[in-house]
Amino acid sequence: MSKSYTGERIPGTVNYHVFVTEAKNRREILVDHRLNMQALVTDLHLNHRDELAYKISLAILIDFTGNIPLAESCFRDFKNNMERLFSEDQWLLHSNRIDAFLRHEEGTEEEVVDYSFFDPIPERS
Repeated sequence: MSKSYTGERIPGTVNYHVFVTEAKNRREILVDHRLNMQALVTDLHLNHRDELAYKISLAILIDFTGNIPLAESCFRDFKNNMERLFSEDQWLLHSNRIDAFLRHEEGTEEEVVDYSFFDPIPERS
């Protein structure tokens, strides 16, 4: 079954509420702010926004795969692929995109297409 992940920035902060919707059920995903990301990533200058993007990536992959070792092995690349999306005030991520990312990581798919750089269609005057 397909899932959709959404993020909504908490006003006045850089933190997010992250939700997963499956069928008609919507629930919040816990983004563990107690995790020490410095122990898990090698970025020398990890700012708060980057640290949060790593935590969101890890939480989504754990929820989606149900496999903590798999999620821990690829959340860094997932964050790098989704970084622009996760910087928006509100965002939507469909499970098909996560599937494509995981297939690419396994080497069973040629390329992961990053649609996050596309500009919205301009309104006609």
